[in-house]
Amino acid sequence: MIVKILSSAATFSGVHYNEDKIAKGTAQLLASDNFSMLHLGPSGIADTDYKGYLLSWSRSEDNKQTVKQPQFHAVISCEGREKDAYELQDIAQQYLEKMGYAANPYLIYFHSDTPNNHVHIVSSRVNAEGRKIDDSFERIRSQKAMKEILLQDVGEEMRAHVKKALSYNFSTEAQFKLLLERQGVKAEDDGISYCFIKYGRIISALDKAEVTEKAARYAAPEARIKQLKALLAKYKPGLEEKEWRTLLHTKSGVELVFHQAEGKDTPYGYTLIDHANKQVLKGSQVMKLSELLHAAGPVSVEQRQAQRTEQASQWAITSQAEARILQRVFHLNADSLKVNSPKDEEALEYAADRLNSMLANGRSLNDMLQSTGWSIAKLDGQHYLIDIREKGIHPMQELTSRRLDYGSAPVLDLDRELSPQASRQLEHSSGSFTELLQLMAEGLQEGSRTTEQERKNKRRLKR
Repeated sequence: MIVKILSSAATFSGVHYNEDKIAKGTAQLLASDNFSMLHLGPSGIADTDYKGYLLSWSRSEDNKQTVKQPQFHAVISCEGREKDAYELQDIAQQYLEKMGYAANPYLIYFHSDTPNNHVHIVSSRVNAEGRKIDDSFERIRSQKAMKEILLQDVGEEMRAHVKKALSYNFSTEAQFKLLLERQGVKAEDDGISYCFIKYGRIISALDKAEVTEKAARYAAPEARIKQLKALLAKYKPGLEEKEWRTLLHTKSGVELVFHQAEGKDTPYGYTLIDHANKQVLKGSQVMKLSELLHAAGPVSVEQRQAQRTEQASQWAITSQAEARILQRVFHLNADSLKVNSPKDEEALEYAADRLNSMLANGRSLNDMLQSTGWSIAKLDGQHYLIDIREKGIHPMQELTSRRLDYGSAPVLDLDRELSPQASRQLEHSSGSFTELLQLMAEGLQEGSRTTEQERKNKRRLKR
């Protein structure tokens, strides 16, 4: 279980960020407490109402302190699907109590659009008396609060882990232990019972016979096995392994666990966990390992172009400049992408709030890029922020009025030409967008060195 406090902000842009996720179908609002009159009526409340209320609460003329950046925004995430939305909501509300925010208006949003279930908390740093809530040693206190929450009832937590594992259809005791491992629990076999270990100590035990009898009743789900084989064949072609496995997990609830000998890179087998249907299968029941690893076959340049065009089209493209940036990174033909969205002022505001908040706290540009996963590209002399997670591109001049030291951070200079070798690598690469960015950066550097050498050679010839 991980808790992270995000940067403060002058506006409550965290509300828009989460409401936008709801509109896209990747989040849900679990709690909206202490909003007084906003709770009238069942028709739903616009995010502007929540933002307006939080701003009014934080900037009231009666407040005893002025807080320039009143947004409190935190994320609590578990490993995989270890906890569902309402378990995370309970933890979030306990966390708010311990951190001093429980009496404030707050929102809790659940997200499942990444491999790890998580909740976002948005509240105000100003309390009901108009004073700033104490934020001294905030991150240390945050970790301490989470540890206290997790340790207060580990017995109940462990019972939930074991119950969940026993609800799956499995054929071996090793598969039962694997289900627990995916929840962060180690199961030790003493010959008579299983001892369950978490947080560095034994929490509870279970008679081994119960697991043995459960495995003995296993019946192979033949119809589902056929469906899973078709699913593997559908998602494998043209995708890099990590991207393919993530897609299977998030879209279909199917997790692949590869088994490797210590010190070896090549797996000797794999297990398939079908979370959607609570089934655990030996990989060989669905598809031989050799067939799985080579299921795609060669992908033609035309196929890869079509796949990349589809991936690039999922980005919000609001200008021709953004289309050209994506065409360069995805190594697509000119004019293969078109503007597909109007400018999203809220997304721009959210990115600007994050950027300016970090700059105000003295963060360097390089440090910000590393912590956020953002990238910077330059095209026609203008700098752009590439937000991979949100699939958006923003002109830097629209995000901040500050003068930034672009020389202190890696910038993808798209005004340069790629080296021929790098161009071929990009054309045939099946890497993720991040890996394509890295290849592009390396290729542009190589192209720059080649161009400089050509200029030197021409000067020598003139002499």
